[in-house]
Amino acid sequence: MSISKSIELALKTIGYYSQYIIKYVPRNKSKWAFGCLGGFRDNPKFFFYWTNENHPEIRSVWFAQSKTERNLLRRQGMESYMRYSLKGLYHALTSKVYVTSHTVANINHYFSAGAFYLNLWHGSSVKRVRWQAPEYFCRRFNLKNKEEMRTSFRFKIDAYCLMFRKPDLCLVPSTIQKHDFFAEMLDIPEDHCIVGVFPRSRLLIEGQEAAMEFIKKYEPQETTDFLEKIEKYNKRFVYMPTWRNDGADFVTKAEFDWEKLNNVLVKTNSIFILKLHPSTKMDLSFLSSYSNIYNYPSTTDIYTVLPFIDCLITDYSSIYTDFLTMNKEIILFVYDYEEYMKGSFKLSEYDKYFVGKRAYDFNQLLHIIESGEDCHVPQDKYDELMEFFWDNNRHQIDIVEEVKKRIGL
Repeated sequence: MSISKSIELALKTIGYYSQYIIKYVPRNKSKWAFGCLGGFRDNPKFFFYWTNENHPEIRSVWFAQSKTERNLLRRQGMESYMRYSLKGLYHALTSKVYVTSHTVANINHYFSAGAFYLNLWHGSSVKRVRWQAPEYFCRRFNLKNKEEMRTSFRFKIDAYCLMFRKPDLCLVPSTIQKHDFFAEMLDIPEDHCIVGVFPRSRLLIEGQEAAMEFIKKYEPQETTDFLEKIEKYNKRFVYMPTWRNDGADFVTKAEFDWEKLNNVLVKTNSIFILKLHPSTKMDLSFLSSYSNIYNYPSTTDIYTVLPFIDCLITDYSSIYTDFLTMNKEIILFVYDYEEYMKGSFKLSEYDKYFVGKRAYDFNQLLHIIESGEDCHVPQDKYDELMEFFWDNNRHQIDIVEEVKKRIGL
């Protein structure tokens, strides 16, 4: 083992054992820490705003990963600190509730012991991950089986945040998802799951008027300018592919002919918005030369824009289920279908629950766009999918009140 690896292991071990001391530090039940993987976005962002507006009795503190992020919230009159600043460390140590989308590392996993951990998650899908995908971790960490994953001290040290720091409460989008996915995936009892609408999905369900009100209140002027720009088009497409774990240049692999696409878009007076996963690293600056193709910044939140989009183009991403709530057109562009199905996510239910017009190569996608055919999910199937993924949005819970009840506030 190299010196750097040895030092890394030593620090992880110290951090792991520090929880037995940290958990005795007194915490303020009215102070809640918020954070998100990749910055100010996703469910924690929308829940942070909602909590500030509707629960002034809660001191909501956002843990920023950049000064830009921190300063934005401070200008809006909200409390935010850099994660590893002195004040950030202090509030991480003394906040009773941690609110994240992925793991407590979004805030500070070394100081999380003793805090009530609320995980808002980051999508509803049929991908089986974490404890439902032990084969992936066995290969990566050279372990024999799921039982050894539970007992291996080295694995516990390396994967503590992801696998062993379990949520005290997780927001799940449907009863079926709770039973079939979330409880087993996170290795938590079902009563640690609460069924409700994801905070980021509320604007999609409430529609354009609510979205515009939110945008004017919180989003940068660039978002309003963008909506004004796309208003002139007859049809607005957004392409949001899932992130490939191997980091491959899948846009090139899909064999896009940007010139052909742009010509069809001009002909139909449509716009094609490309929104890649924030973890995707590609130089697509050349797209600015095309009049009807727009490369939406990967680091900019697009959820407030989605209510103004007519058709989603995606593949295996959970954005499919979010967009489903608006009952709009969906195209599944699955050019690498056979290859992706061999991956580590156990997508055996994909064909059953990802329903829509499919394109298996670029030419098929281009034909669908040019023909203008209706790509709505058939109504009978739509109702079934909404029940599977969302319980048909029946649960309008107040998550704050649920957490307050569980921590005795």
